[in-house]
Order: sequence, then C-alpha cells, then structure tokens
Amino acid sequence: MHKARPVHSNGASPHSRRKRTATLTVNERSFQNPKLGSVFLVAYKTAADLAGKGSVFLVTIAAARMLSPEAFGIFSLGTTLGWLLAVATDAGIQLHVARAIARRPESARALVAEWLRVRLWIASAALGIVAAGCVLGGLRSSYAVPIMVFAVAYACSGLVEFLNYVYRGLSRTDIESTLTLWHRGALLAAAVTTLAWTRSVTALAVAMMLPAAATLAASVRIARSLVGAADARDGRSSRSAAETRLGDMRDIGPIGAGIVLSAVYFRVDLFLVQHWSGADAVGLYNAVFRLVDALRLFPAAAIAVALPSLCRGTDWRPLARIAAPTTMAACGAAVVMWAAAGWLIPAIYPARYEAAVPAFRVLLLAFPLMTLNMALTHQLIGWDRQTAYAALCAGALVVNLALNARLIPLLSIDGAAWATLATEVFLTIGCSVALWTSTARTHASPLVESDAMVAR
Repeated sequence: MHKARPVHSNGASPHSRRKRTATLTVNERSFQNPKLGSVFLVAYKTAADLAGKGSVFLVTIAAARMLSPEAFGIFSLGTTLGWLLAVATDAGIQLHVARAIARRPESARALVAEWLRVRLWIASAALGIVAAGCVLGGLRSSYAVPIMVFAVAYACSGLVEFLNYVYRGLSRTDIESTLTLWHRGALLAAAVTTLAWTRSVTALAVAMMLPAAATLAASVRIARSLVGAADARDGRSSRSAAETRLGDMRDIGPIGAGIVLSAVYFRVDLFLVQHWSGADAVGLYNAVFRLVDALRLFPAAAIAVALPSLCRGTDWRPLARIAAPTTMAACGAAVVMWAAAGWLIPAIYPARYEAAVPAFRVLLLAFPLMTLNMALTHQLIGWDRQTAYAALCAGALVVNLALNARLIPLLSIDGAAWATLATEVFLTIGCSVALWTSTARTHASPLVESDAMVAR
C-alpha cells in the first residue's frame, strides 16, 4: 500500500517522496515521467523489426546481384545453417528466463548471470560441432571459412536475442528495439560497403559478424546495469534464482521442443512443395508466404510488449487485452489484402507470380488464426503449461504433414496453403482447450511458491 500511493500526493515530505520514487518497480514510473504506453512500445518494436528484416532482405538482394553463383550458394548455406544454430542453441532458455524475470524482477541479476553463462557454453559447443563438421566433411577452405564466420555471426545474434528476452521480462522492449535498429543498420552499411569493395563471401561474412559481436558486447553491458538496478530497487537476495536453475531444466526442455517443432511445421511445406511440385512452385509459394509472414511482425511486437503481464496474470484478462485487438486488426488486414490480392501480387512480383494469388488468399484466411495462436501459445507458457505447448506443436506437425501429403499432390501450392489453414485451426482449438482446463489457482501457485522461497 505504501508503494501504491501517488508520488505527488499532498502532505508527503520531500524525503518520503524521494524514498518512494527510489522503490519503484520496473513497471512503474514517476508522475513527471508518465508511461510511454504499450501503443508506443508496440509501434516502436514493429518499426525496429521491420527495419531489421528489411536490412537482411536488402543484404540478400545485394549478395545475389554481386556475388558469383557459387559464392551466393555459400552465403545461402551459411546463413541458413547459422539461423538453425541460433534456434537450436536457444532450446527454450530465453522464453523461460523472460517468464521468470517478469514474475520476480529482483531475481533478474542471478538469472541473467547463470543462464548467460549456460548460453555461452552451448553456443561454443555448437560452433565446435560446426567446425568439426567442416573438417570431417572435407570442405575446402573457400567453403569452410565463410561458413564458420557466418556461424559465429549468428551465434552472437542468438545471444543478443537471449538478452532481448531479458528486456522483455523487465518491460523494456524499447531497449531491445533501439539495439535492433543499431545492429541491423550497421549490418546493412557494413555488408553493402564490403560487397561494393570486394566480391568475397568471406569478407561479407566478417562484415555481418562484426556488428553482431559489437551489439552483443553493448547489450551485455546494458543488461548487467539494468538487472543490477532492478535488484537494488527490491533489496532482496536473488541467490534463490541461481539455486533453482537445475530445477528449471524441466521447464526449458518442453519450451525448446515446442519452439523447434513449431518452426518445422511452419516451414516444412516449402520442402514438400519442392518434392511434389518442383522448384517453380516453391518460388511461387515462398513469395506469397513471405508476405503473410511479414504481416506477423505487428502481433509479434505486441506479444513481446505484453509478455510480462501474460506471465504474471492469473486470469484471462491480460490475454484478452492483447489477443482481442491484435486478432481484430489481423482480420481487417486479411480482408483488405484478400480483396487487393489480384493486383497486389503482380505489382510486387513479376507477372508470373499472379498464379500464386489463390494460395495467397488462403494463407490470408489463416493469418488471423496465426495471430491468435501467437498469444495463446505464449499464455500457455506463461501459465507453466509448456508440456502442453510442446505436445500441441507435435500434434500440429503431424496434422500438417498428413494434410500436405494429401493436398499438395492434388492442388500443388493451393493444397499447401489449405494445410496451413487447417493446422492453425487445430492449434487454436488445442490451445483453447489446454488453457480452459487451467485454473487460476494453478496459475498463481508458482508465484506463491517463489515468493515463499524469497521470504525464507
């Protein structure tokens, strides 16, 4: 009750006002510095993510135009391998840490110290596996060196992403967005300059690695300062978080499995289209799928800002506050783009891509469900239902594979789009049932137990 009083209330002495201001939590702000508001944070993060993805897209186009076909093939292989390395080495750690910090900000320092060390060891081990693979595979140095440098670049980016989730747990996505803008801006400038100076894929890999390493160094410094301030404001010992890190592994495993399974079912249709319909169909489907994937940036930004409230919430209200407006906005965007698809696709891509308009419209039908499922799956993890999350992702993969095997040979890319829609329907129903069976008492129990541990 003492902390809840407004800092500008009458009758309070200057000393007491200063004392109350010093004990504000990460979600509170003084009267003189009003809340930025979730709308601003969502808009800022959406803009930063758009700029980040746009810079990578421009680098890819520049590499395709300036590198030799063989060098561009190495670039594609190295960046794909690096992305897989970043996803695999995360293993659900970053989302688990964000959830724990959102619930107990006073434990942020111990959590970051412990899990950053673990992430560094995992990333180092993964890089060692890549290096061993290059040696055992007998790759020439012209292949092995750039692939290793790309792997290092993406390993650094994966560690930056881990720290971004720390900022999300502390309700400071503005820091994440600022670092994203600096990182991707520096990457674009360095890559384009390097390609203009030399057509070497190894030099391009180095140009992409240096901004990632610099961003990681800056983010580590910012995160240490931020979590130290959060711990000092609370004044309680945070060693209990480190003492429970081994017990946390049972939560991280299902989260990591769910993330990997969701990534597979979300993009496996591309390889299945290649198998049954050929490379031309892959190009058509990938072009329109990328547009729908780009639409997911806004709901993803909104979920990132709302993550702390989803983790701390004990009822449906935080979920409703984020899921309802984002899903409604997705429905509106889907309707507009469905009507404009006939001229939109030929306007963005060459005329031959008009054949993908029907598939694009089916994927647009799935877009509102993708948006809703993004909120539902995060709420599952926020309510400690990570095992259900992993099981649902496994089920979605089975459904997706079965439908694609049936529909792609009959309908080509239209069949892949219908399989995607059906998979999202399955996931929506499954998540809704899993959340409905959870009770507010079950959701609140981890918080009660954690607070008891801190009190002891």
